[in-house]
Amino acid sequence: MVKDATNMPVVEFPLEDISRLFPGYDLDYIVDMLPYIGLDLESRDDKCIRLEYSPNRPDFSTFYGIARALNGLLGKELGIAKFQVIENKKNMISVNRSVSNVRPFIVGIVARGHKLNNKTIKQIVSMQEDLHNGIGRRRLKASVGFHNLDSIEFPLDYTTSSDNLSFTPLDHTSTLTLTDILNRTESGRKFRELIEGSIYPILKDSRNTVISFPPIINSEFTRIKEGVDNLFVEVTGVDKKTVDNVLANIIATLAGIGFKLENVSIKRDSDNSFSYNTNTNTILENVKPAYINKVLGLSMSNEEIVNCLRKSRFDANVIDSSGINCMVPSYRIDIFSPIDIVEEVAIGYGLYNLEPSLPEYTLNGNRSRQNYFFDKIRQAMIGMGLIENINFILSNKDIHYKRMKIDKFDFFTVNNSKSDEHDVLRRSLLPSLLLSLSKNIHEEYPQKLFEIGEVFVPEKDKFERWNLCCVSAFNGVTYSEIKAVLQTLMEICFKAKFETRPSENSSFIRGRSADIVYNEKVIGQIGEISPLLIDSFKIKMPVAAFELDLTELLQI
Repeated sequence: MVKDATNMPVVEFPLEDISRLFPGYDLDYIVDMLPYIGLDLESRDDKCIRLEYSPNRPDFSTFYGIARALNGLLGKELGIAKFQVIENKKNMISVNRSVSNVRPFIVGIVARGHKLNNKTIKQIVSMQEDLHNGIGRRRLKASVGFHNLDSIEFPLDYTTSSDNLSFTPLDHTSTLTLTDILNRTESGRKFRELIEGSIYPILKDSRNTVISFPPIINSEFTRIKEGVDNLFVEVTGVDKKTVDNVLANIIATLAGIGFKLENVSIKRDSDNSFSYNTNTNTILENVKPAYINKVLGLSMSNEEIVNCLRKSRFDANVIDSSGINCMVPSYRIDIFSPIDIVEEVAIGYGLYNLEPSLPEYTLNGNRSRQNYFFDKIRQAMIGMGLIENINFILSNKDIHYKRMKIDKFDFFTVNNSKSDEHDVLRRSLLPSLLLSLSKNIHEEYPQKLFEIGEVFVPEKDKFERWNLCCVSAFNGVTYSEIKAVLQTLMEICFKAKFETRPSENSSFIRGRSADIVYNEKVIGQIGEISPLLIDSFKIKMPVAAFELDLTELLQI
């Protein structure tokens, strides 16, 4: 897998393989058909094309999966791809109960009889990385290991070990302890946080040889390389459904490459039970043909709908005149509801065959009352020489709490935020505008800014509100100057009378601040910004500001 500039996965499809997989078809015709199965052409040269695809379609991470889908659309192969998984009781993994609190789930598959070359290995590695980074959530929920089966002796033991166990990790020539692997290898440093603790999951064969340290690294002893013709694949993880989904995609790809597949049974110490890898397809029952036709604007018969689904590599059968049962391939992890089936019918029908039509009725769009007033406010503020700012709703504690010198923390917070820059929902617009002033201290003054935006206040009546905030910064700015802006705004936009009643607010200088009162309700504050905040934000000029609750003022 390759990543493009937008972080979407990209797969390379050599032109010679397009010609090999689709004999008798013009190359350009095949390339032109690719967008109709959900692929975007990112680039093309004289050797290959690069295709961007959705992360929820890991079956497109290799050209074998792409060929499978395209063969359906072309009518060469219909229905769910058929491949057999042979039962082999020798292929067994014993799961020690000690892994239950570390990385509890493991599944596997054995693939035989296809000699690997560099091109096939590249496709396998591409799929592996896509599965890691996509549904595997960067190996947290699931990780994959490919091994040379001929270097392994079943049964295998999935267990845990202390940090002093040693083996030779992939791409190394000498043994390292598990601690050394976590601290000295690139893979170890990158993923060690996934298995923090004093015991670590390992996979050993019957000769007590370590073949994998999931989700960190495989053993050099079982490396796959050109000429290897038998594979063992293991998937471990913390989520059973994800582990099964990953294996389903691997099985489909290995079958497409040409391997013969054998199951791997799992024996768990915890309940002394066996389980087998079953490549089970799922069924969406009683999908309504009338619903499909209504969404697509078509009038297909039930049999035509079934044929379209078969061209999308699904299977289906008609229950009666009003319902269809649809069988979904196990590797299609993106199918959840009937609307997803509608999309597959459209693909099988041929998006290029759909004809646009005018709707039977027309609706005229109008601005909402809220947006009408917001635009009116913008025009008034801009007319008074202010510049509009637009800031993020998500902000951080440093700007909205620490720098504002607030005594009590009362914010909506973001659980498990990946960045300290976005860990709270703002409850005021003023901090963001003060930050904007602090970023522009080398520009000319006066600087006058305003923002209309959402804020989130942890109160019972209404959490989400729309506010207007205005700041004015220059040498000599006063309370009277900012009140004049407020007075003009209220007269032009609302034709409303308001009062300012002296009050104390930690953001403003004592004796130079007031509550803004409308219909006997406090709808905002106005004043000269406290020197403590000016120093906290490192602003070079005095600042005056007001902030209004537009939700209360406009009753929106």
